[in-house]
Amino acid sequence: MRKFYTLAGILSLSEDEKELIRQQALEGDPVACYKLAEIYLHLHECEDYVASAQELLQKASEGGVADADATMAIMMFRGEIEPFDPVAAAKRLEKAINNRSDRGIAFQLRNLLYGRYGYEQNIDLVRQTLDQLLSQGEDPYWCALMGDVLMAENRIVESQQWYEKAVAGGENSAYGDLALARGINDDYSFRDYEAYNDTLMEGNDAMDPMCMYYFLLDKIESYYDIDPEDTQARDEYRQMIIHALELNIEWCHPMSMELLGDIYREGKIDVPEDPVKAWSYYVQGSEFMHASCFGKMYDMLQTDEIQLGQMSNEEAMDLCMINGARLHDARLLVETVEAYKHGRLTQFAREIEMFHIPAYDAIPDDEPLDDEDEGPDDDGRFDAWS
Repeated sequence: MRKFYTLAGILSLSEDEKELIRQQALEGDPVACYKLAEIYLHLHECEDYVASAQELLQKASEGGVADADATMAIMMFRGEIEPFDPVAAAKRLEKAINNRSDRGIAFQLRNLLYGRYGYEQNIDLVRQTLDQLLSQGEDPYWCALMGDVLMAENRIVESQQWYEKAVAGGENSAYGDLALARGINDDYSFRDYEAYNDTLMEGNDAMDPMCMYYFLLDKIESYYDIDPEDTQARDEYRQMIIHALELNIEWCHPMSMELLGDIYREGKIDVPEDPVKAWSYYVQGSEFMHASCFGKMYDMLQTDEIQLGQMSNEEAMDLCMINGARLHDARLLVETVEAYKHGRLTQFAREIEMFHIPAYDAIPDDEPLDDEDEGPDDDGRFDAWS
């Protein structure tokens, strides 16, 4: 079942395997219904993928698949299932955990690790729980999460041993973090660039799109080391970066969508600025509930970098704000509440009054508001989720 928790796992499925799952789901098999729902959510392989996935997850839940309840809880927390209700989401998550869903347990542990979705940060409790789970055997899934705990504490070098165990056990989504652990020091300076780069290549071969993403971030910086007079070399390098990002986008990687949007919006690597293309990539990322894409769409609307035909910029800004608030983007949460105080977003009044204003009131005065939650989501999608 864990293969279906992450994008890397789902990308490893063959077309024959996916077709078999579709047939079994049509026959009503609860486990297959769960698996097909995850395929839809990760790859957006049908037109109304959220509604289709929700229907399949409900069937799986009724058939006793605890992971289905965990995924529905995650969708509810993120606002993909209406009406937005974190209290109901927490109850659904509790049901999944009580029925021993690894997916549910991991999601709750990450919430405690990063202090998100209404959970107070409690790293000690996360570590204690993982110690108990790992005492039953060094399960690669929990090994990866223990690595995340150490990474969150900036104990990057120490995290390597756990990511090594995770990857050795087949947890391919840990390759990106393993590359960081092998290559950088606790202060984020490089200690072994070759090991870092080699691990990224291993992870890319293992279908972990985070590895290509990290690789391309480095290549974008390296682009500016090429002699500006060597236009051919720069052109070839630029084309390589764009092509690789497009391939990663085909792998449904929302952070790559955001990065390509940034390139076209800001004219990076000497690409002509193109706000329409930038907007299209941010929209793709937002469809995967990638919080920072909502923020960048909001900024483009606010500065009139883009004009929409189907709705006003103000209406579109409202949708960006409310989705960002649901995803715990601190800046968009503030924008949501301030806009509501000035008479906007009234269609979301109950939600804002019950959930977003209390979150707004709890923000410390000195907290920076320029970034959304940086912690990876464990559902395999992105914040981002994995």
